[in-house]
Amino acid sequence: TTRRAMAALEPIKVVITNFDEEAGKVGENGMTFEVQNSPTDASLGSHNVTLTGTIYIDSEDFKTEDDPNFYRLTPNKPVGVKYHGGNLICDEIVKDGDKIKMLKCRLDSSEGRPKPKSYITWVPSDGIKCEVRVYGHLFTQPEPSDRWEEELNSESEVIHSNAIIDPSVLELVDKKDVNEWKSNQALQFERLGYFVVDTDTTFDSTTREGKLVFNRTVSLKEDKTVKKVSSHEEEQQRKRVEQQRAIAAARDIMMTIDPKDLFKLAPEYKDKYSKFDDTGLPTHLADGTELTKSAKKKLEKERAKHAKKFAKNKK
Repeated sequence: TTRRAMAALEPIKVVITNFDEEAGKVGENGMTFEVQNSPTDASLGSHNVTLTGTIYIDSEDFKTEDDPNFYRLTPNKPVGVKYHGGNLICDEIVKDGDKIKMLKCRLDSSEGRPKPKSYITWVPSDGIKCEVRVYGHLFTQPEPSDRWEEELNSESEVIHSNAIIDPSVLELVDKKDVNEWKSNQALQFERLGYFVVDTDTTFDSTTREGKLVFNRTVSLKEDKTVKKVSSHEEEQQRKRVEQQRAIAAARDIMMTIDPKDLFKLAPEYKDKYSKFDDTGLPTHLADGTELTKSAKKKLEKERAKHAKKFAKNKK
C-alpha cells in the first residue's frame, strides 16, 4: 500500500482572512491533524498535516463562476476543507491581468454551516516545491488508425514545474535515497494518482534545496485526452483497423513470393498477364496484347523494388 500525501499540481494561493480567529477557537495544535498513511491499513502508521493561514489548492478545484455540475470551490459557494472539516468560502479573487494571483477566503466551522457537496485537498504554506511529470496516452484514439500522425496526443507529457506537496513527505524524498537501479519512493497524491520520485531529483531534505521531481505512474482520473467516440465513429475506426489488417496480411503474403514469380502469384497481378519471358517478366496481357517497352520497364522497376523487400525480409 502506497503512502499518501496532498499535492497541488497547478497551485493557487489561498489566504484565509479569518484564520487567527478560527485557530483561536481550537487552541494550540488545533489546526494540526493526524492523517493515516493508508486509509485501509492502520498498521502503516500516520503523519501530521497543519492548516496554515496561507494554503495552496489545485487550480482544478476552483472555478471563477458557479457551475451546477462543479462541486468544488467557486465564489460564495462553500466547499469542505479535508481533515479540518469546516467550509472554505471564497470572498475575493485577486488577479494579475487574466491570471489568478490569489484567493481571499474564510473558514466557516460554525455548527449551522451548510453541508458541502465535496471536500478539497490543500497544501500548507511550508509545502515543498517540486516538478511533476504527468504522462498520458500517446494517441487521442483508443485504437490509432492509419492516420495515426493526426491522432498523436500533444498532451502525452505535461510538466507541472511549479507543483507543491505537503511537507510530511520530507524525510521520504531525499536525493540520498534515489537510485536508478531500484524502485524509488512511491506516493499517492490524494485525488490525483500515484507518483514515484524520479532519478533527476537532487533535493536535500535537510536544507530543502535542490530539485524534487515526481513522475505519475497511475492516474485516479479519466484521461480527458482520449476522445469518447460515437457509434458511427466507432464503426469507421473498426473499418479502418480491418483495412489495415488486410493490408498487413497482403504484405505478409507478398513476402513469401519469389521475385521471379511476382507477376504470376501476387494477388494484385492475378490473371492480368498471359505470357512471360524466361525471367518471369510479363510480355503479354491476359487478352493477348503484347506489352510495350515502357510497360515492361515499369514492371521491371516494380519487381526490383519487391526483390529488395524480399531479400531484406529473408535476413
